[in-house]
Amino acid sequence: MRKIITLLAYVSIGFSAFSQAGWNWPEDETLNAATKEKQAYYKVLMQTDKYQEALATVTWLYKNTPNLHESIYQDGSKIIDELLELPGLSESRQTALEDSLLWTYDMRMKYFNNKASVLDRKAYTAFKLYYRNATRYPMLSAMYKELYTMNAADISDFNLTPYMTLATYYYKQKPAEFSATDVLDTHGKITAVIDEKVLQGGNREKLQKEQDKIDAFLSSLGDLISCEFIEEQLVPKFKSSPQDLNLAKKIFSYSLSARCTDKPYFISAGEVFFQSAPSYSLAKALADKYYFAPKYDKAMYYYQQMEDLAQDNEQKFDALMGQASTEVKLGNKKKARSVAYEALSVKPGASAAFNLIGNLYFLSFDECRGGESKVKDRAVYLAAYEMYQKAGNTEQMNACREQFPSIEDIFNESKEEGSKITVDCWINESVTLQRRQ
Repeated sequence: MRKIITLLAYVSIGFSAFSQAGWNWPEDETLNAATKEKQAYYKVLMQTDKYQEALATVTWLYKNTPNLHESIYQDGSKIIDELLELPGLSESRQTALEDSLLWTYDMRMKYFNNKASVLDRKAYTAFKLYYRNATRYPMLSAMYKELYTMNAADISDFNLTPYMTLATYYYKQKPAEFSATDVLDTHGKITAVIDEKVLQGGNREKLQKEQDKIDAFLSSLGDLISCEFIEEQLVPKFKSSPQDLNLAKKIFSYSLSARCTDKPYFISAGEVFFQSAPSYSLAKALADKYYFAPKYDKAMYYYQQMEDLAQDNEQKFDALMGQASTEVKLGNKKKARSVAYEALSVKPGASAAFNLIGNLYFLSFDECRGGESKVKDRAVYLAAYEMYQKAGNTEQMNACREQFPSIEDIFNESKEEGSKITVDCWINESVTLQRRQ
């Protein structure tokens, strides 16, 4: 008891010394005095771990001076948290304390102008209390739905994964109440908040981990996303609003998950997505799709975008090789070779680039054959051989050897094995003359 009296005196002295700005003290002198006494007393009770008495005391303040100061509700939350940790609580007592805990957040929002931050905290507190209690899912869902109408900055990083956890559990327990569409909408809302947080300078690495978690929850639901679902639920909306970025992002990401990338809506949604948020990976996905469509002009555009968006030499090399391969398809062999050499300047010794040039030479026999010299005509295979040799492609080297000029051809044209000859046509390179074995 002496300890409490001493602490009470200390708190009272300290209280009279600090600024009282923001406190709504009663004008009635008797109520004013009682309020100050109760306020100081519950603080002392908290410091001495007498939480049940502290709750009774702070409850007096709630009843008589509900708008006194936000701190009385903040402290009330702390007191109730401590009481909830006590062993042997009856079910009715547990429920009453949990309801009181959430009520303290409601009072903070009612009397003090800070709804966004308080709702953020309340939602997280409620989630921890009830995420395994299916009867509480409608309440939790409504709370998070309201929270996610706030600005991204008002939603804490610790409230990203809980919302997706809730959506997953709710769907599993009560799919009639919380449908697959609701789950996907929730995933989309959280993703949009994460994207906005990144744009606002948030910790990209930390936020990516949260994105990975919510993606994992979505994947855990198996065939929740199907091509049929996308076509029936999302594509009609996209056709009526073809510039809807959020819808485009959903269709694109869901198509990847459901392996619907062969569908026309995958590309159309991806292009809208790219216009607003260009990225290397998205450009690559679109470039590859158009390459195999085949729509080579479109493919070239996105391979060039890949080059502009590349963040390292490996990515730049892949972008250039995509361009070179597309030039091959367009019939621009000389340009394809030029781009392949550019790729080699980024990644020296890359076998893929040498193989591409070797293929160009190997397939140029008919185009470059003059018909006057068998040695000169077959020199394209010598040029191809040297490229395949640099690539380490022994199978194609052997294929080239079978097409080399024979020793009789070389002798008849008064040439010497091991000498240098020039390959004409668009190739225009000097090669070492070799004979077919």
